[in-house]
Amino acid sequence: MLRLIVLLLILANLLFLVWAQGWLGTRDEGREPQRLSKQIDPEKLQTTIVDPQLADQPADQPADQPAESCRLVRGLAPNDMQRLLLLAQEKFPNLRFALKNRETPSHLYWVFIPPQPNKFMAERKLIELKNLAVTNAAMIQDEGQDKYAISLGLFDTEQLAGAYLQDLQKRGVKSAKLQVRENLLDKAQLEARGPTDILARQLPELIGAQPSASLGDCSAGR
Repeated sequence: MLRLIVLLLILANLLFLVWAQGWLGTRDEGREPQRLSKQIDPEKLQTTIVDPQLADQPADQPADQPAESCRLVRGLAPNDMQRLLLLAQEKFPNLRFALKNRETPSHLYWVFIPPQPNKFMAERKLIELKNLAVTNAAMIQDEGQDKYAISLGLFDTEQLAGAYLQDLQKRGVKSAKLQVRENLLDKAQLEARGPTDILARQLPELIGAQPSASLGDCSAGR
């Protein structure tokens, strides 16, 4: 009897060994080796190769664009404004210009140097201004209380005029003054757009030979 029991145990162990090795084809599909073989599929693996020299480089950044502004040139008759437009397009191709039809404010802010004793002294003052890099000065030759005054610019707002006056004083133009004047010319307008620093530098030069022309913000003319 004992011998029979021992033989049965040996037979049971042999059957378990055959089953464990999968020789009977009934191996559990959920065992660990089988799951690993399903999880790792060489054909589905993707390898990304990164150049170490490029890894530390930042992403492309858009170049900083200079701040742009819009200014209006006012106070000229349509024909004069048309001629000024042609001159502006030829002289300052980096700015954009367009003619507008709007009315100007009832008052303007005039930056000027008071009348000189005579034409010779006024011309001498113009030379001094040119040496100080002030290229938009113009001598008033019309009869009246402003004869032989030096016009440096007309502006729509006190803020613009004050800023330009401060710039002149920094350059050494100590005799320049600011005066509020009635605007008698509600004519055409010339809109100028471009980089803020270029507008501030080039527009006063553009209207320097036009004492009645003024500069203002585009928003004020809308």
